[in-house]
Amino acid sequence: MLNNFKEFKMPRYEQVRWHIQSLLTESKWDENTPLPTEQEFADKYEVSVGTVRKAVEKLVEDGVLIKQQGKGTFLKRPNFESSLLRFFKFRDKDASYVTPKGIVKKTMVIAGIDDINKKLNISKNQALIYMERVRMVEDRVLLSERIWLPKNRYQAFITLDSEDFENLLYPFYYTKCGQFVSSAVETLFFITDHSDSYLGNSKQENLVKVCRIAKNLEGDPIEYRESYGLAEKFSYEINII
Repeated sequence: MLNNFKEFKMPRYEQVRWHIQSLLTESKWDENTPLPTEQEFADKYEVSVGTVRKAVEKLVEDGVLIKQQGKGTFLKRPNFESSLLRFFKFRDKDASYVTPKGIVKKTMVIAGIDDINKKLNISKNQALIYMERVRMVEDRVLLSERIWLPKNRYQAFITLDSEDFENLLYPFYYTKCGQFVSSAVETLFFITDHSDSYLGNSKQENLVKVCRIAKNLEGDPIEYRESYGLAEKFSYEINII
């Protein structure tokens, strides 16, 4: 099965790694279903178990797969909620840290926007799905989000109402449209002179703006998001070992 790669002089384990990653993408692999064993992959690709093991270890290092002792190897879904909580700490009325609930307020199909389409690596005339979403704790809006998606990847969203969306969007992207978010790049800014109707802030209040480009297993951008929160709620935490 690897004969097509001979002309590229690609190491054998890299060929296997590419095939496994393609399998995950094309088959819409369930993250709760273990991958075939290393021996099964070795038989499938007619290579040694050591070659497969090296390919799998590389995918684990890349954050695509995760090994669970005694259970097998699984597709890994990055925890983007923990990313959010690096920047903002939310407490309920009992002063306990909580994860905000996500609620989609608006969704619509719009014409392409040059700057957004460039971020999504699509032509400027391609249509987008635009969403507005808030993150809430005890009926308080703590984050306001603007989300742009390539329309051709999310056709199923066109007929959905705002209340049809689930609390966590990335698993919903996958189950509804087969779009698996594997990684993301985030950039953070402090901004002024910007009021947000959901946050209800004045232009005199400083905001934190987090821009995120989310990518699939193949490295293609499949979502661009801007999240806004009050600067007074901002915090940053990192463990240095």
